[in-house]
Amino acid sequence: MSSANRWIVVWVAAVLASVALGTAFELFWRGQGYGPTATDDMNLWSLHRARVVRPAPPMRVALLGASRIQYGLSPAAMRDEARKLGRDIDPVMLAVNGHYPLAALRDLAEDDRFVGLAIVGIDGRGFHRAWRDMQQKYVHYYHHEFTPARALHRRLLTPLQEHLLVARPDFAWVTLLNRWQDGLGPPWKEYVTFTSDRAGATDYARSDLKAIREGRINDLRRHYPMFTPPTPEAWLAANRDIIDWVGRINARGGKVVFYREPVSDEHFAMDEERFPRALMWDRMAQVMPAVMIDFQDHPELRIPTPDTSHIDAADIDRHSRALVQVLRQRGVW
Repeated sequence: MSSANRWIVVWVAAVLASVALGTAFELFWRGQGYGPTATDDMNLWSLHRARVVRPAPPMRVALLGASRIQYGLSPAAMRDEARKLGRDIDPVMLAVNGHYPLAALRDLAEDDRFVGLAIVGIDGRGFHRAWRDMQQKYVHYYHHEFTPARALHRRLLTPLQEHLLVARPDFAWVTLLNRWQDGLGPPWKEYVTFTSDRAGATDYARSDLKAIREGRINDLRRHYPMFTPPTPEAWLAANRDIIDWVGRINARGGKVVFYREPVSDEHFAMDEERFPRALMWDRMAQVMPAVMIDFQDHPELRIPTPDTSHIDAADIDRHSRALVQVLRQRGVW
């Protein structure tokens, strides 16, 4: 056998060994209950932020909010339901888990290229000035740190993460070895998965729902007393600038919807106690040049929330399609 042929055999053997090792790795961890999921980071957010200002058609629909939007709406289901109504839309998921969305809304208001629809998932607490800049770090990253090279890397990596568990950062060999050396055991078994469109899904069948629910309620009980609710007058005055943001979007042909998403039980009770709808949400609706939708007013939006705050993965499509229909009823489409 010639030297060239020997090298070919070596390379083929190396490739086959790598494939076999990777397959064994994948099968082992999937057998432990893990699965592939896209990694939701600032680069992926920035990719979609760039998309939301592309010219129509289709109409760009910015889905702003925190986890109740990101884990509660499916851009694909919304797109399909809108087509049934004769509407060509491109829903873009810009919600960020754990971060209220007003900084992102302000950013879209200041970007003259945005002429679409902004659906802002928010409640009375989310309008508090203390949370105004929670998503500003994402906005800053998009405008000042997101580069074409990072965009290309993210475009190439995301499809791999959607199909291969080994592409997840927490399953990198170095990460696993470090966890083993530190005695931390295997990676955390998440019950939330993400797709390339940044939509998340909470599968409570894969989780300890009782512990999650109790933890969330206890967090809220600790959190709410930390902030004295403003008077309705002070709360409304502090949010006058949002009226200006909405006005700027309206002036160039866009629209804004504020949507109070489904919550239940203790979470709902604490929200109402601190930020009563009649004194705050309803009063803002009288002066805000936007459509304001409260889930309580539409039976089809009263989706169960097992942990009091988020719907289950099984109900995401139903919620998404129901919201599209409510938007039609309210004259948004």
